[in-house]
Amino acid sequence: MAIVHTASFLIAGVLSQSLSAQSTSGTDASATLNSQILQELEALRKQNAALAQDIEAMRKQNKSLEGSVADLQVQQNGKWLSQERAKEVRSVVEDVLKDADARAALTPPVPTAGFGNRGFFIASPDGNFILNLSGQLQIRYATNFLSSRDYSILNANPGAGVNRNTAPAPSINSYNKSTYGFEIRRMKLDFFGHVIDPSWQYRLILIYNQNQNASLIPGGNNAAGANGSSNAGMEEAMVIKDMGDGFRISLGQFKSPFLREEIVSSRRQLAVERSLVDQMFSTKFTQGIQGTWTGDYLIFEAMYNDGGSNANTGATAAFNSESVGTPQNLNNGAGFTQWAVTAHAGWLAYGQWNDFNDLSSFPGEGEGLMFNAWLNMQRGGESATSAIQGTNNIPLNGNSDAQFLTWSVDASWHLGGANFFSYFVMNTAYDIPATTTNNISSINNYGAVVQGGYFITDTVELFGRWEWMSTQNKGVNDIGNVGNATTPTVANVFNAGRTNVYTAGFNWFIAGRQIKLTTDIGFTTAPLWFNNGIYGAGVTGTNYRIEPDGGGGQIVARTQLQLLF
Repeated sequence: MAIVHTASFLIAGVLSQSLSAQSTSGTDASATLNSQILQELEALRKQNAALAQDIEAMRKQNKSLEGSVADLQVQQNGKWLSQERAKEVRSVVEDVLKDADARAALTPPVPTAGFGNRGFFIASPDGNFILNLSGQLQIRYATNFLSSRDYSILNANPGAGVNRNTAPAPSINSYNKSTYGFEIRRMKLDFFGHVIDPSWQYRLILIYNQNQNASLIPGGNNAAGANGSSNAGMEEAMVIKDMGDGFRISLGQFKSPFLREEIVSSRRQLAVERSLVDQMFSTKFTQGIQGTWTGDYLIFEAMYNDGGSNANTGATAAFNSESVGTPQNLNNGAGFTQWAVTAHAGWLAYGQWNDFNDLSSFPGEGEGLMFNAWLNMQRGGESATSAIQGTNNIPLNGNSDAQFLTWSVDASWHLGGANFFSYFVMNTAYDIPATTTNNISSINNYGAVVQGGYFITDTVELFGRWEWMSTQNKGVNDIGNVGNATTPTVANVFNAGRTNVYTAGFNWFIAGRQIKLTTDIGFTTAPLWFNNGIYGAGVTGTNYRIEPDGGGGQIVARTQLQLLF
């Protein structure tokens, strides 16, 4: 506006000068002067218009800046309000929590209970104490058919190939070609959980054992004092301390880490029963201490224990026959070991460790590939003399006065609807005391298993399995169970023998893993020459029978219903 005032002042001055000039210069100069004044006025008008445009532009810019400032003020005020609101909300939440704690202090804690993916459970409110309970029931019908050659040999020479020691052999023609019936193969109650905090874990498994000697002591549970009667027993009793970073220590009674087929639970097997190879080599349950480290792709386990299948044995029981003055056999019956060490290393090529808890691979579940190596070394109980239990100084089992080295390697491949599993296993018994009638430097046992399954529907799985077993005694594989009715031979895993076993069947998962029906049929191509494995596992639970030298094999058909809870 000051510019406009200046322009008006200039115009007034020019007009004043013009009037003065007219009065002094006369009329002639008037026209020329007027023309000049008009030109100057036009120029001033244009200049004034330009200045007005600049002023308008500046006014608009100023208004825009005022709006931006106002927006910033609103934003700052909103942010301030949000911070204040957050403080208020936080204060209200803290008050509510304090009130809840105060009310909880006045109310006694209530334990939680229910059923989850690991069975029934009871837990303390803080979760530091928990007890889980699950169960397993396997009801089986099995039939065994001996070959005609087995049938003829046994009925003509009833002591042949049967472990009866000094007991009288059955009479001629007393052997049945076929046997059949129902059985409760397994009934287990599994208690597990943690105390104090989740790092102190425990497990206790109670099992109802079969009466597997009913043919020797008739009457089963109704026979008073019968040693073979069914009874409840302890399968596992262990404490586990989780040290963190994948490391844990286990102490008590449980399976030593040897053979994947044995380590996988009986409730998660592919066929009705584990293979005869597993029974021949597995170390089953023992007592000791074990360290385990599990990483993303590697696992290592090492255990110092009482020896294969020496579960629930007394620490000093083997020495109770010692007497003063006269040395006694400290290993009468081959019943203990001096020491035993078991180890396992596994590599997960891809997949998750939990994918291999089953020997089946269900449709839609994770795929994976895993390799394992296993080792068991033990020294059987040393006796006061060099004598060893067993005919002709041949060991009876892994507790005999000798050294035993067993190792195995395996591979497992899960494809989310199909599975493949195979392993090779070998045992060498050496450092066997020599006698005047027998001097064996070592005895080698071999075994192999190849099996696979495929889901043809979401609930039905077909499977097949091949097994091979061989024992070389004095470097040969001839069946060693030669006997007669007068002097029956002990059926011993360290006798020489070999056979193949073929099995095929199907699984029907009626209600997921909870209810499963399995049916299979298997046959051996040569006689089965032992009734107990290297570490004492019996073959009775597989429904196969001991066969005589020169026998022709047998057929076994099984159907089993399994229920888990």
